[in-house]
Amino acid sequence: EDIVGVGKGDPSMLGVLRSEDCGYELQVRASWFRLEDYYRKAMNYSLMIIFTVPAQIYLLVKQTEYSATQSGMAKISLACVGMQAVLDSYQCLMHLTAGIIVETLFHSFSTAAFFQFTLFSVFEMRVLLQIWKSRRPNTEQTWLEIRRDLSSLYSRFYGGFLLGFMVMYWCADSPWLIALACNSYWLPQIAWSAWHNGKKPLMPAYVLGTSAIRLLVPLYVFGCPENFVRIKPQFWVCWLLIAWVGVQVALLAAQHALGPRCFIPDKYLPEVYDYHRTVEEDVLASAGGGDEECGEAG
Repeated sequence: EDIVGVGKGDPSMLGVLRSEDCGYELQVRASWFRLEDYYRKAMNYSLMIIFTVPAQIYLLVKQTEYSATQSGMAKISLACVGMQAVLDSYQCLMHLTAGIIVETLFHSFSTAAFFQFTLFSVFEMRVLLQIWKSRRPNTEQTWLEIRRDLSSLYSRFYGGFLLGFMVMYWCADSPWLIALACNSYWLPQIAWSAWHNGKKPLMPAYVLGTSAIRLLVPLYVFGCPENFVRIKPQFWVCWLLIAWVGVQVALLAAQHALGPRCFIPDKYLPEVYDYHRTVEEDVLASAGGGDEECGEAG
């Protein structure tokens, strides 16, 4: 016997197989959906990616111009940019695989994959190389030493790529945890600025724009009721991600306005040399001046 129900959701069918002689009963539930609606949702998603990736490239180029000097590049965290490059490589691979599997979506998803491949392999890797070079000011390197440095940089990138796959495999039962970890890319920059006392390493527009764009995909997956991934909305995950990224942006803004170590108590900060030492009175007297004269002279 079977029961077919059509409501607001997808049509479903419940089948019951019963054996009275053996005393067994098997229930089978099946549901289906319209491929036209599925393809339309997937096309809308790919268009969102195609239009947002050029905006990321534009913001990254502006950030490169903002940190054009060697000291400016040295203030940027290598792990921060590297983590974003790894995330973009994941999305590129995911979109390319989906386009190959579903032939109807090949053109749209392959275009999105091409844009993201350009983002991480050309622009973000270029920024990584600039940061790497800024921390090694010695320009008199042989070709062998340059190749060794490049091999070390690329090995770290691909090591992080494989490590991310392992983490996602271990946390496959908790996708919200994966999304939370993937949106923690500002933490290395916060720690790097506080450790090295790097002032104003990132352009505010770059931080705000990148944070907003990178939130679009997880908010679509966890918050859109009509997403093509067919995942039930989990709005609490959306609010958690917005709050988590907001906290990171707030810390970066505080470091930009109040200093990179503004949230660290003074007793934990290292001692620094005071260039404005007080001058003793006997030194002033031997120099033939007084407090008033020094004040006038100053």
